[in-house]
Amino acid sequence: MKEDVIHSWSTAWINNLNRHVNKEGIELQKMILGMEILLHNIPKMVLMFTIALYLGILPQTLATWFSFVIIRRYAGGMHAGNSITCTIMTLLMFVAVPFILIGTQISAGIFLLTFAIIGLGLYKYSPSDTAARPILGKKKRAMLKKRAVVASFFIMALGLLLRNEILYGLFAAGALYALVTVLPLTYKVFGASMNNYEGYE
Repeated sequence: MKEDVIHSWSTAWINNLNRHVNKEGIELQKMILGMEILLHNIPKMVLMFTIALYLGILPQTLATWFSFVIIRRYAGGMHAGNSITCTIMTLLMFVAVPFILIGTQISAGIFLLTFAIIGLGLYKYSPSDTAARPILGKKKRAMLKKRAVVASFFIMALGLLLRNEILYGLFAAGALYALVTVLPLTYKVFGASMNNYEGYE
């Protein structure tokens, strides 16, 4: 029922917007899907940031989430099977872990080594798709792979520029989350299908 309501709202809002942008076919469907994703995620984000604010760790949560989102935008990766699981994982990753990491410092050397491993992992395994959103086109996958690696080194460079040993750990945690979601082992453990584009090309 909830899925139907979100789909109906998304379709109605995008159809109204489309009177001005005049998209059709696959482009229109992408807009509707994007709106659905946004509506699904807004409640989770509000909950996450509200709890982080209550616990006094909003900056830590934002740093970890920022690192994850910047990389995941290009790397893709597995999604939780349902909204409840997604919410629980979101709170664990971006509230519980930053709370545990309060005051934890890592050296610049460990930070660099961690991001070197992350960059190599992203180069080998990203981008990774889902059955609902296969990544179609060899050129597009190559472009996303390159951007995922560049995004990881952007986060690394930003961390080094800020020179904060606590921030190193938070940035590394977010980037590691992004890497883990694209690993074949993660897909295997959760029984999800990889390389879904192969069924379309």
